[in-house]
Amino acid sequence: MNTVYISRNAVTGKLNGIFYGRPESSSVETLPEEHPDVQAYLHSQAGFPVLYKWQLWLAALELEPPVYKADILQAISALADKTSQEKEAIRIMVEDIQAYHREDPRIDLLGQAMRITPVQMDDLWRWAALIQPAS
Repeated sequence: MNTVYISRNAVTGKLNGIFYGRPESSSVETLPEEHPDVQAYLHSQAGFPVLYKWQLWLAALELEPPVYKADILQAISALADKTSQEKEAIRIMVEDIQAYHREDPRIDLLGQAMRITPVQMDDLWRWAALIQPAS
């Protein structure tokens, strides 16, 4: 059983953040990761953490088979149902954005290019959020 640090909205008491390491804020509680509030947050669309691009791409390398960014960029350029402008927007989103938001609808397009379903992307997302830089 893992313990997580959580923050709550001061007015509503609703959970609004989960941390796997103790944040600097002193207004956090600890809960087991299996707690219903934690699980509800993790499985809600609003509960997805923001991923740094390195987190997503390192996680993609752990898929079976591994997914390489270069292959995804090639798959994007081959999308027959997208205009050149749409393809370029997706390429920019993949290569140039510094952080990814699960709620961005282009993430599901990225999932299609990676040959994974939205549910698999959700799982990958949660797992990737746990990857931390080496100290």
